[in-house]
Amino acid sequence: MNRYFFCIPFLIVLGCTHNNQEDYFSNFDCQWDNTDFSSFLPSLECELENITYQNDIANIIESKCIGCHNQSSSNGVNLTTYNNLLSYDICFQIDNNLMPPNPLMSLTDCEKLQFKNWVDNGLAE
Repeated sequence: MNRYFFCIPFLIVLGCTHNNQEDYFSNFDCQWDNTDFSSFLPSLECELENITYQNDIANIIESKCIGCHNQSSSNGVNLTTYNNLLSYDICFQIDNNLMPPNPLMSLTDCEKLQFKNWVDNGLAE
């Protein structure tokens, strides 16, 4: 019992030392190796500045993802909150056209650019 008692403070300190944003967002593989953003046509309707989760990304997630990835989904992926989204490798899914799987729900070029800009600019909430 004493042996475990001395391990607890060590585990607490160790668990708190890697609490930076870069470690927390490590599930984001945003290399965009498979998406050629240069081929996307610019559009006046596509807002690409100051992209935030609350104002932009949440709307994309709501319209394209929440139908399948909600609190009651059986697939284990819940994208209903900012933190849930950050714990999922959504960049890989988008970059490889894995999600959304329904062609009618596919992300537009603008939505992909907004996602890229949001990630590239720090994942503003």
